[in-house]
Amino acid sequence: MKDPTVSGEEIPALLERIRMGDGEAFEALAARYRSLTESAAARFLPSFESEDAAHGAEDLAQIAALALYRAAMTYDPDGRGKSVTFGLYAKICVNNALISELRRTRTAQRKRRRSEGVPDPGGDHDPLAVLIEAEDSADLVRRIRQALAPHEKDVFDLYRKGMSVGRIAEQLRCDKKSVSNALYRVKAKVRGLLQNPS
Repeated sequence: MKDPTVSGEEIPALLERIRMGDGEAFEALAARYRSLTESAAARFLPSFESEDAAHGAEDLAQIAALALYRAAMTYDPDGRGKSVTFGLYAKICVNNALISELRRTRTAQRKRRRSEGVPDPGGDHDPLAVLIEAEDSADLVRRIRQALAPHEKDVFDLYRKGMSVGRIAEQLRCDKKSVSNALYRVKAKVRGLLQNPS
């Protein structure tokens, strides 16, 4: 659950204060996104334990907190991803940091096993990272589809396949204006979901 003392409208001002070195601003941001960092750390912990890594829940929470700080320092609402909220950007940064740490840990474990002459049970790919990314993506798509009306779902599904507005209109046997309006509503609902991810 997000910290109710910091509203979504206050995030841009907090980010600006963080970039100016205000530690209290980061503490407020970290409190707001504590559930995000803690749940990500808890989700990754079993994978680290299966690698016999010296990472505990507290270590992973620190990695997640550092990723949140980097997200605060690098988030650009006016950049290429103008429609990406800070909450989604932070979630991506935290997950990527934990995936990178898991990859680093697995690489170190493989090197240690090789040096000790122990066979590598895992191979060279990282199925956990692929799985986590797929689960996050599938969960987001599921939540989006639940928020949509039937026509909006149809438009959304075809849009995800890369179809143009004209092609979607042909496929659904409706006019382009209907498709454009549905896409507008879909994007508004997606923005709402991303701003309130819980």
